[in-house]
Amino acid sequence: MKLRAKLGVAGAVLTLVAALLVPFVMYGLITKGVTQLGLHVDEVYSGGPAVRTIQKDGYAIVVHRPVMPHMLQSEKPFVQIDWKPVGALPAQVSDVVDVDGDGRPDIRVSFDAKNDPKAELRVNVELMNNRFEAMRNAGKEKYSRLIVRVDDSILVRVPLAGNDGF
Repeated sequence: MKLRAKLGVAGAVLTLVAALLVPFVMYGLITKGVTQLGLHVDEVYSGGPAVRTIQKDGYAIVVHRPVMPHMLQSEKPFVQIDWKPVGALPAQVSDVVDVDGDGRPDIRVSFDAKNDPKAELRVNVELMNNRFEAMRNAGKEKYSRLIVRVDDSILVRVPLAGNDGF
């Protein structure tokens, strides 16, 4: 009977050790399996892939593909535009941006590029055509209508006037 008890305890200890070690031993396989699933961050959160970069004096404006939220998401369609690096931006940014790449300006975006990363940002968007929605003194109102600082970029999301992309 003592032998059975010792074997039972030894089996339990080995099971616990195996349970603790298996995730570390199989981490590589688990990682490869997850990457093969093709999962990605939803564009409503990521802003969509970049499609064009406009070079300015010392900084760049990156225009992303329009984002069309899914059926169950309550956000409006929008386009994200990034200004980077923040350190190279003038104190007051006022840029005319050709969002759709047709050679004609679509919007004028104006904001104060504050050096303090925790400072509240506000943006004004003036329309040069009716494909977008104007914004006045907008902050972090919605995912589809905002200005935020992320790392070394200032991101502005401008809502589309309709539900169609470019």
